Amino acid sequence: MNPVIRLALPLLPLLLSACGWISLPEQRVSDFSFTVSGLNLTPGQVAYLPYNQLEGVRLPPALLPYNGVSGGADLTYRGQTPELRLELFGASFRPVCPLVMVAGVGVSLVCDGPAGGQVLSELTLHPGESTRLRLGGPDQAVRGGALYLGVRLLEGQFRPGERVDVTGGVLGARL
Repeated sequence: MNPVIRLALPLLPLLLSACGWISLPEQRVSDFSFTVSGLNLTPGQVAYLPYNQLEGVRLPPALLPYNGVSGGADLTYRGQTPELRLELFGASFRPVCPLVMVAGVGVSLVCDGPAGGQVLSELTLHPGESTRLRLGGPDQAVRGGALYLGVRLLEGQFRPGERVDVTGGVLGARL
């Protein structure tokens, strides 16, 4: 074998990773639901789920050179408001905000703003219709193994008992 090729072979994985050619297997994210019913959010407030949505997702360590992170999930609004417009946020750490308990609904972290979270998407949802959320770039959250989902209500309202189901979530990366 040519001595130059022999020396270059150990570097091949590094060269390929720099090009973003190696796709890691997609990881499934557990289904969950969220609501802001009963929180009486004021304009600008963001309600975060108090638990990590990436719990149990196993991607390689943060030291690897991720070249692209992508993901997605189906969101289905289970309610009556004809149109619900939301802004979704993702934080790579649990926001330090008051924990608010609503009887029959659960708990949320209610923040006066994004609290360090980044805007993931703005969505318009309609009752009973599934809307695909496509994500690209929640890189820091993936590297840290944590993603706390927050929601800011832009138009419409959650009535008691209404929720958004998040199903079929996947997360992938390229090296």
